[in-house]
Amino acid sequence: MSLPPIRVEDEEVQPIQYEESHTNTTNRQIKPIRTKIKKELILFCQTTTIRGVTRVVNARSKSFQIVWASSVLFLFIGLFTCMFFLTRQYLEYHVIHPPQVLRDTPSPFPSITLCNLRPLASEATKVLEESRIKTPRKFAMDVNNFAAEAFYHKGDVHSYQLITSAISMGGYLESLPPEIRLQLGHHMNQTIIHCMVLYSEGSKRVLNDCHQVGRWRRFVHAQYLNCYSYDLLEKYRDHVRTIELFVYLDVPPNKTSCVDCFSAEIKSQLSGAVVVVHNADTYPDINQEGINIQPGSLTEIKVKTIKHIQKTPPYGRCSPDTPKTIELYGAAPYRYSEHACRMSTIQTQINDRCGCNAIEFPYRSSSLPFCLAMGSFVHEGSCDVQSLQGSGSKVANSTKIGSLKSECLAELEVVKNHVTCKSDVTRHFEGDVVPSCTLPCQFFSYETDRSTSTWPTKSWQLGWLGTRAGRMILNRPELAPYREARDLMRQPNGDVRAQTLLSQTNVLEKNLLAIMIIRPNFNLHNVEEKEVLSLTSLLSQTGGLLSIWIGMNIMSVIELFELLVHLFGTCKQPENRKNMNDDSSHQLRVVRNVQEETEDGMQIADNLYNGNEERISQNSVIRHPKDNSNNANNRRLKQRRVKCSKGTCQRVRRSSTNLECSERSLP
Repeated sequence: MSLPPIRVEDEEVQPIQYEESHTNTTNRQIKPIRTKIKKELILFCQTTTIRGVTRVVNARSKSFQIVWASSVLFLFIGLFTCMFFLTRQYLEYHVIHPPQVLRDTPSPFPSITLCNLRPLASEATKVLEESRIKTPRKFAMDVNNFAAEAFYHKGDVHSYQLITSAISMGGYLESLPPEIRLQLGHHMNQTIIHCMVLYSEGSKRVLNDCHQVGRWRRFVHAQYLNCYSYDLLEKYRDHVRTIELFVYLDVPPNKTSCVDCFSAEIKSQLSGAVVVVHNADTYPDINQEGINIQPGSLTEIKVKTIKHIQKTPPYGRCSPDTPKTIELYGAAPYRYSEHACRMSTIQTQINDRCGCNAIEFPYRSSSLPFCLAMGSFVHEGSCDVQSLQGSGSKVANSTKIGSLKSECLAELEVVKNHVTCKSDVTRHFEGDVVPSCTLPCQFFSYETDRSTSTWPTKSWQLGWLGTRAGRMILNRPELAPYREARDLMRQPNGDVRAQTLLSQTNVLEKNLLAIMIIRPNFNLHNVEEKEVLSLTSLLSQTGGLLSIWIGMNIMSVIELFELLVHLFGTCKQPENRKNMNDDSSHQLRVVRNVQEETEDGMQIADNLYNGNEERISQNSVIRHPKDNSNNANNRRLKQRRVKCSKGTCQRVRRSSTNLECSERSLP
């Protein structure tokens, strides 16, 4: 029985070299990376548009190459120097304020705050006498004398100075009972005897009473006690042209001593009124922006509206997140302003750290005591060193006097601690800027220009007293000479006697003044912060410097980008080669395994072939010509197997019945 012919089917395999030949070929193909980078840089220098770089590469001699290289280095040093100063100027974030006038542009009319320079009304003396309360001057003298006895004469000068710093109108007001404090100041209906507002409705001008187009509100000032602010209603603000005020000062007549004057405060020695023109609905800064107006005068204050547009950090201090309102005095809220925020912040710090209120700052909580409150010193007969010393001779009263002194001394110790605490708090806010109080990004301010003239003239005083505003004060006791003069004017030949009577009195000149707040036009002065060197200007000037010094432009930037791309590709080649070597090693191991399997198959085929030959020779059987061809094929297969063992074989193509050796892989 004959065995079937053996067919060995081939499969195609990728021609893969041995490890030794692969390593040699890789070493021959890979060039040093430094050489490639150098070639890229030389090519860039030969073709770049940067001034002078091409001359360095293409110089005909070493000397010229050094000259050109030095010139290029000098140009780059000059460029970097200019760029340093330009960048430093940009990082300073300076701004300018160019003004711009906008014609006939609506803008809000300002609010007005009025304070009487004499804080106590004429009836205050009577109220103090009935309540057995000392006058401000008497209060100051008793505090000073007691502090001198308790501290100064015992060598404690520092404590004496702390106590005497509290001797002021503010300290007196803080020491008063709340109900007495309200009665001592000037009331609005007795101070503002006339107030009219002139505004436009289209082409028509309307004159109206202040109460119909706005509101008044009162607050307490540490120096002037009662102050009054007038805020227009929002719908009228853009159309108001003039506000006219008549003010009666209510100065006590025939007084040879000033009960509310202090030698250390020159502002407490003035007569007249103080007016502040400020942004609508905001808390006024009376101490810094007040305008003093003398009695017996008409003062015209012309306002110029300025709109400020601020920059946000790093150029400015404004913040778009500032609150719209701020609570002060626990009443109707004020519109937010940096000044109001500063006052409120300081008061809050004093409340938290000292546990008291300071009258010079707006206070919201009335449950806390005042910092300089010395209630024992404001009552008649208490804490008076002279009266206590006069009563000290009586032995029976010695115990009582000792307790009174202890009570007064305890109050001074509390005040001394509060003064120290307040000083520590306010020391941190000595500058105008409080970090927690930011500017609104848009707000209005007002510049004023004032002129003053005498008012009312002597010949018009009797006539003015017949007007509606004059009749409001005509029945006051100090105006009795004017009433008498008016009666004389009705009698025959009484004008001479009336004139004589008027020449002997000057009550109106001391108590009456008029204020006119005028907007001469509706022009708006726009002041907007602008950067001295903006980002666009920085880029523009940077481009100019690059062009001037080294001739660099946008095309040069593209050239640099191309160079970076090529350098990046060159640096990535070693990594690609490493991956390729790993893949080649893996493929080589696979081919070796396949080769071993192929050799095993060939050995089996060879054994079978030898067995067939042996059986053929024994049986001496003559095969079909086809079988002879198979034998010839087997012999050729054996010969090729020997040749293929020296190279690399392909075993992928299944259509072939023989193992075909790759000619490229043969040695």
